[in-house]
Amino acid sequence: MVILLASLAVQALLSMRLMNASCDETTHLPSGYTYLKTGQIILNPQHPPLIKQMCALPLLFLKPKLHLSDDWLEKPPDEWRFGYYFLYSNDADRLFFWGRLPIVLLSLLLGFFVYKWASELYGVSAGIAALFLYVFSPGIIAHSRFVTMDIGLSCFTFISLYYLWRHVRCGKPGCRMLTGLYLGLALGTKYSAVILLPVFLVLLACRDTGKGNRYPDIIRSLSDYVIIIAVASLVVYVIYMFPRDLLFYWKYLRTVYQDHKPDYMFYLLGEFKQGGWWYYFITAFLLKTTLPVLAIFILSLSLFICNRKDRVIDGAFLLLPVLSFFVVVSTLASNIGIRYLLPVYPLIFVFASRVFILFADNRIMKSFLILLCLWHMASTVRVYPDYLAYFHELAGGPKQGYQYLDESNLDWGQDLKRLKVYLDEHSIDRVKLYYFGTASPDYYGIQWEKVTPQDWFDEPSSGYYAISIHVLIRGMEKAKSCKVNTDWLSRYEPVGRVGYSFYIYRFD
Repeated sequence: MVILLASLAVQALLSMRLMNASCDETTHLPSGYTYLKTGQIILNPQHPPLIKQMCALPLLFLKPKLHLSDDWLEKPPDEWRFGYYFLYSNDADRLFFWGRLPIVLLSLLLGFFVYKWASELYGVSAGIAALFLYVFSPGIIAHSRFVTMDIGLSCFTFISLYYLWRHVRCGKPGCRMLTGLYLGLALGTKYSAVILLPVFLVLLACRDTGKGNRYPDIIRSLSDYVIIIAVASLVVYVIYMFPRDLLFYWKYLRTVYQDHKPDYMFYLLGEFKQGGWWYYFITAFLLKTTLPVLAIFILSLSLFICNRKDRVIDGAFLLLPVLSFFVVVSTLASNIGIRYLLPVYPLIFVFASRVFILFADNRIMKSFLILLCLWHMASTVRVYPDYLAYFHELAGGPKQGYQYLDESNLDWGQDLKRLKVYLDEHSIDRVKLYYFGTASPDYYGIQWEKVTPQDWFDEPSSGYYAISIHVLIRGMEKAKSCKVNTDWLSRYEPVGRVGYSFYIYRFD
């Protein structure tokens, strides 16, 4: 177990140092620092404060410069301008290294509980298998390196479900209190955690009473639920620093999509559409989950459905939250990233691990499962450090990812540092840059100029161009909506590539 967790830490830390600020980090880390320094939640209210507070804690010891000018009190303040100035008037790389460490630690904590729950359900071998699938999951590694909410939500969601399962099994008050604690932490991490509220009630109502039949004890279930919600509410109240308005959570929840454009064209499988697709997240899951994990999960699910000897309640604790996240996220979330489904992966890994016990005495199946695990590991290690851009082999790998998805599935503005390395290695002094991101090219010593509309819509002028793949995909959209061919992906052949997020072009 320790070796596997160490491998996750090594993959996250080594690749993390190669990444500059992703788009959202420019506001998340500075916002968290202002919460700690001022006691006010003004910036970035569309996300709960917990992860931002946790990641900003190490910054208190670094003591970066913080300028609270008049724009701090604007209604609403410009969180992006504020965050940019805060980061790049200080040592941004140093702030991000220390600010990201809490995310790495949360990922390791989640990995430990993946091992723990699978071991208690199916045995130690299953625990090792579940942890193996977890630590070599490209999505898990990718988001273990950024100051964003997704790993935190996955961690606290999983642990709260684990302790609820323990409470249903043993009925100890301590497990009930821990369930409330971690549910509160999940609610304080991301508003999508409200999905758990009805899920918890259903799981409590369907508990096994221990009398040979599974009938709900309504009074006991409601009593447990009220206590869990009360503890979670208290935790959330503390996270929000004791607000006077008791409706604070509802009011902040209403700001979730305040910075989203209603006419934004989402992208899927080469097509653009306002409002997105109901099957977007299902498609993203099928494209960005390793083929071995899909195979093992489908096998486990098939055996669970066919085998009536399985404890249905154990399966419900793993599968009901997975189904709930798929339904709610597919219905309500913007079509911009598989990361919204990240909480389902640890649950899937635990559920999938049961096949390693079921086939423990079958040498052929056991060998087959081991080969799948090795394939899973190789498929992930091969894309280092570009875990964010992972697509499985049938999709053509990350090189072909732009044909299916964009945004944080591929390009989150994370590769300016590596672009600078590329420019130095190829003795390119100056580059024309069209960049999807919020980091500062100047901070990394890139000599650049903006790509002009004339370059984009007419023939580009001479020189080197570095174009984000997200921008290139949006060029496909423009080409479909106007008479000018702005689709550089089909129009020109790149001379180089930085990771899977920058294409390099040269024109003479």
